[in-house]
Amino acid sequence: MPGSEIPDLQGVFRFVSRLHTMSKRGMRGALADCPRCHFGMLENLHILIEQRGVEGAIYVSEVARAMRQPMPAVSRGLRMMEQDGSIVRETDPNDRRKTFVRITPQGEQARLQSEAALNAYFGRIMARMTPEQIDQMYALRGVLLDAIEAENDAMQEKISTQKQGGPVDDENI
Repeated sequence: MPGSEIPDLQGVFRFVSRLHTMSKRGMRGALADCPRCHFGMLENLHILIEQRGVEGAIYVSEVARAMRQPMPAVSRGLRMMEQDGSIVRETDPNDRRKTFVRITPQGEQARLQSEAALNAYFGRIMARMTPEQIDQMYALRGVLLDAIEAENDAMQEKISTQKQGGPVDDENI
C-alpha cells in the first residue's frame, strides 16, 4: 500500500523461518513413538477422501488434480504409503484404466495415533501461554493467514494472466 510503513521484513522472515523450523522439529519429536505412516501425506489423503471420495476411496487422478502435482510425484508418494501398509491401490472394476486408493485400517490407526500425538504436543505448547496470549494469537492468526492467502491469490492471478498473454504489471516485477 502506497504511503504505509513497511515492517522489518527481515525480522518477519526470520520469525516465520524459526516458527517453521521449531514446529517441524517438535512435531518430528512428537511423532517419534508413532508408527511410520508419512503422516502429512496420509492426512492430506484422508481429507481428500472425506471431501471428494466415494465409499472411502478416491481416484489417483483426482488426488493428483486436487494436490496440483504431476502424476509421477503422486504415484511415488502413494508407493511409499503403500509400502508402509497405510494405503492400498485398487483397479476400478468398471474401468480398468483407472486406479483408486483407500486408507487401510492400519493406516487409519497410524493416522489417528499421529494426530493424537500432535494434538498433545500443541496442547502442551498452548498450556505454556496465558489465556490473554492465546486470545491474541487467535485474533491475529486469521489476519496473517488472510493476508498470505490474498497475496498468493494475487500472484496466481498475475501468473495466469501472463500465461494467457494478458498485460504484465511491470511495476511489481
